[in-house]
Amino acid sequence: MQQRFHPRATVRSAGAAAVSTLLVTALSACGGGGGDSTPATVSSMSINSTKYGVTAQVTVTGTHLGNLSLTAPGCKNVTRLTAPPTASNDTTAYFSCTPSGAYTSTISAVTNGTTVSSTTLTVQPPIVRMAVSGGGVNGNIDFMLRGNQAPITVDNFLAYVNAGFYDGKDGKGATIFHRVVAGFVVQGGGYPVTTSGALPTPKTTTFSPINLETTGGSNLQWTAAMARTSDSNSATSQFFFNLANNSGTLDPSSKTAGYAVFADVSASASVIQAIAAAPCTLVTSNGVPLGDGSCVPIPNVVVTSATQIQ
Repeated sequence: MQQRFHPRATVRSAGAAAVSTLLVTALSACGGGGGDSTPATVSSMSINSTKYGVTAQVTVTGTHLGNLSLTAPGCKNVTRLTAPPTASNDTTAYFSCTPSGAYTSTISAVTNGTTVSSTTLTVQPPIVRMAVSGGGVNGNIDFMLRGNQAPITVDNFLAYVNAGFYDGKDGKGATIFHRVVAGFVVQGGGYPVTTSGALPTPKTTTFSPINLETTGGSNLQWTAAMARTSDSNSATSQFFFNLANNSGTLDPSSKTAGYAVFADVSASASVIQAIAAAPCTLVTSNGVPLGDGSCVPIPNVVVTSATQIQ
């Protein structure tokens, strides 16, 4: 049956040009006839990158760059930039991404499914320096982060560092080392200052809990790992230092999902030992000691600075 199109007379009176316009419009609506599909060509690619976990910029020059995309397995969240002064156009394209998961990786320029150029992104292994003071302790703890082994955990830790969460640069107060268990762990990164074993309300965390990642290595002496609740995917800001080889109790096993190791702190062992030896008051809940020997150093050992130095 022939379909009726009531405004036919109007189309006739508009002449051949109008009919042609309608046909082209219909063709475009069906996915044809629009856009430049000419393959991009690349004259140069350059990367401006400073640190692991810090946004890098990739600049590409060439032709037809609107048809160009980047693949970057070692640089997450690839985004084409569109705002001045880095507004991409047909001959110069700007992209941003964040180095994560690798210290050396390939960034490839792709057009119509074909790689037409590539360059290498290299960053140094990240290091965070945490200055601590109080309770007779004064020094720095250097976290040699394992971003190439535990990127989810390292990226989360760096997010808290760079947000000023640990040292109070976020305007919400610094955190302390609130738990020492002799010969086992020193834990921090969650509580504000206190004058008793009855810990105050934890500092409100900034980011969502992360999934457990146990690829960062074993809970050996002088490693740092993320603290969590009984939910294996609940780690946020709190971390701990292994004072001994705790692999038998804290690594994944039939009894536990494990705890995510993300850094080596062996170069700062003397400072961590000083925290463990500081005057300590038993941590209580409703006035009753916890029962595992947990104590909080009083005067508090406070994080006075936390900075990504590499």
